[in-house]
Amino acid sequence: TIVKKMQPKETKMATIIKVEGMTCNHCKMSVEKAALNLESVKEAVVDLDKKELAITFNEGGSTVEEVRAAVIEAGYAPV
Repeated sequence: TIVKKMQPKETKMATIIKVEGMTCNHCKMSVEKAALNLESVKEAVVDLDKKELAITFNEGGSTVEEVRAAVIEAGYAPV
């Protein structure tokens, strides 16, 4: 008999936040860095054309409100 040890499945959550005030690649990097500074954010990608921040983080970690607060602290306006 083969017994297979099951690993707990990591649950990820994704969301998109509209962000005003970004105009260049420096803005893009600042917003991405602000989000990535939160421990449980795994990925943060800004689309300048759409003015959107796409975030992937582990469920039970940072909340969307914490990400929004980090973006505000970086000097940008989440909508």
